[in-house]
Amino acid sequence: MVHATRVRSIFARLGLVALAAALILTACTSGASATTSGSPKGGDPLAASECGLAAFGKAHKPVTINFWHAFVSSNNTWLVSTINQFNSSQHDVHVNLLQFPSYQDLFTKYRAGLSTGDLPDLGEFEETTVQQLVDSQSTIPVQDCIDASHYSLTDYVKRALSYYSYRGVQESMPWAVSNVVLFYNVDDFSKAGLNPAKPPTTLERVQQDAQKIVASGAAKHGVALPEQPYDLEHLLAKSGGELVNNGNGRSARTTRANLASPIALKIWTWWDHMVTSGLAINTGSNPNGIDHLLALGTGEAAMTFEASSAIGPIETVLNSGQYKGVSVDAAPLPGLTTGGGVPVGDGSLWISAKSPPAKRAAAWKLIQFLDSPAEQASMAAACGYAPVRVSATTIPVLAAKWSADPSFRVAYQQLTSGAVNNANLGSLIGDYQGVRNAITDGFIQMLSSHLSPLAAAQYAEQEANTAIDNYNQRAGAG
Repeated sequence: MVHATRVRSIFARLGLVALAAALILTACTSGASATTSGSPKGGDPLAASECGLAAFGKAHKPVTINFWHAFVSSNNTWLVSTINQFNSSQHDVHVNLLQFPSYQDLFTKYRAGLSTGDLPDLGEFEETTVQQLVDSQSTIPVQDCIDASHYSLTDYVKRALSYYSYRGVQESMPWAVSNVVLFYNVDDFSKAGLNPAKPPTTLERVQQDAQKIVASGAAKHGVALPEQPYDLEHLLAKSGGELVNNGNGRSARTTRANLASPIALKIWTWWDHMVTSGLAINTGSNPNGIDHLLALGTGEAAMTFEASSAIGPIETVLNSGQYKGVSVDAAPLPGLTTGGGVPVGDGSLWISAKSPPAKRAAAWKLIQFLDSPAEQASMAAACGYAPVRVSATTIPVLAAKWSADPSFRVAYQQLTSGAVNNANLGSLIGDYQGVRNAITDGFIQMLSSHLSPLAAAQYAEQEANTAIDNYNQRAGAG
């Protein structure tokens, strides 16, 4: 997801990783199908036997599987250690890791593999690829493994689990998930006479606090706003709006965007006013840019929006001493009103339909390990992701981390706040990147070419509709 790409940029700017150029996602074609039967579009899942448990029982051990992922830097260090622990703890499954610098690179390689056969047995894909992966028929629904092994889902966070469900079938398992939060400079709030323990909960309060911050001279601007589409997506969901039609693609295939809806227009209008008034600084549309985060350390701004998975990297940067005296906390994302929930971002785990049955079952065993409460607690404490298991929150390593640094808890709080509905379950879109590109173009038209918020929203909506139509036609669903 774009969130993760930006997190990687934090490390890149510190010289900790080499980030490859981002590749724009494109829609899968209808011809990219698996050699196995696959789950038909919108149809029933494969038989539970497709999980391969019986074949695994007869297979020579260990069964070796390849796992493609997009963890980097300290997060990758955690994953390598965890997989080594898994490999040494038993002799039935051996996991080979293949790291990619971004979700985009991983998915581009995967799409090429649909023709060449070079595919993982298990892959970590971001949330924007769900519709494309279902349409490709290249994976088996994990529902098959859930049914075959009588695996209980009662301990999972409902919204995290539901995002990766399609037409009532669990297609993949949530694993490393995040969401957008508010980051703010504690010292700037104190200098402006604001209570750092009470950050803004609505966009109106963000504006009011920004006015006090600017007037006091605590920071040059109240908030740094990057022209990033997922910020608008999460603000829209938190405010009860749906990004696309047909229940965000949940009740039927997405055919139109809702970028100029009344709720969306209020957010476009707020954003435009904040920038044009000087209460906010526009930090641009570079998907790998981190100027909005750097602004918190340089005095350019006191607040910004970013994925919760940036909490760990931000902590690393601050602990390095590069920004001495700067203290940054995280808080729930504000909305047009209080309450509401946010959708899931980042990665889930998918099993390849092209893998032999025994390898599918081995992948499922790894999923169960990675999604266990103990491993979810370990990952959340080390990396800043939101645990997808409720019981993980009581495990000492995570409970202690949350007590010492409440910012690490915010993402989980957001996933469990507000009623679960189509707005905050997140969107299923074929050409999701095309829709995001349209939102970015709308921001640019509004903030650089000075279109009105309404005109910019309509411009973005028209462009998004074209991307949606083109994908649906290529997928044979137009």
